[in-house]
Amino acid sequence: MAKTKQGNRGVESYTIRGTTKVVQVGDCVLMRPSDTDKQPYVARVESLESDGRGGVRVRCRWYYRPEESKGGRRQFHGAKELFLSDHLDTQSAHTIEGKCIVHSFKNYTKLDNVGQEDFFCRFEYKAATGAFTPDRVAVYCKCEMPYNPDDLMVQCEGCKDWFHPTCMGMTIEQAKKLDNFLCADCAKENGTKRPSNSYPSSPSSDSKAEPKRRKR
Repeated sequence: MAKTKQGNRGVESYTIRGTTKVVQVGDCVLMRPSDTDKQPYVARVESLESDGRGGVRVRCRWYYRPEESKGGRRQFHGAKELFLSDHLDTQSAHTIEGKCIVHSFKNYTKLDNVGQEDFFCRFEYKAATGAFTPDRVAVYCKCEMPYNPDDLMVQCEGCKDWFHPTCMGMTIEQAKKLDNFLCADCAKENGTKRPSNSYPSSPSSDSKAEPKRRKR
C-alpha cells in the first residue's frame, strides 16, 4: 500500500507487502535478491514514485558489502559493515522485504546489543573505480590495522594505544582476565620486569585493560 502526494506521481510512503512496516524516503531497506541463496541487498531509499499502474517504484542508493567491492573483504572489515556506494537504481517496491538501520561507525560501536537488522558504514564507495572516501582511517596495534568492532582489543595504560591479544602473544581468554595492561614497548621504557608466567607485557598498578568498544 502506498500513500501518494497530491498533484504528482511522488509517493510519501510505502507499506511493505505482508507487514505493517512503513518505508519513507531516507530509510534503509532490505531488498530481495533474484538469487534466493544470496543475502538481501541493502539500499537507502532516495525517492518513491507511482508507476502509473497502481504499483510503486523505488529509487535507491545501494550499499555494498566488502566482498562485493573491488578490493574484497579484508581483516579489519566488520561482519555487519557496508559501504555507501554511488550506484543508483530503480526497482519495484515489491522487492523490499524489510527495513534495517545503517549506523554511523561511532554509533554502532556504542550499541550494547547488535541486532540482525543493525549494520554500520564508515566508507563511501565509488563502484566504477573502487575508490573509498575517506581513503585513510586510524590504525591500531603493532599490526597497524583499522579497528574491527567484532574483535576484542585491550588498551595499553602507557601509550593508550589498542592491541589485539593475538598480536601480543595471548589468547582471547587470557586477555579477558587482564586487570592491567602495558604493551611491550611501554613496559621496556618503564623498566618493568615480567614474571616468567606473565603475558608479553607487564601490568601497571592502577589501570585496567578492557575490551575495545569504541574508538578513543
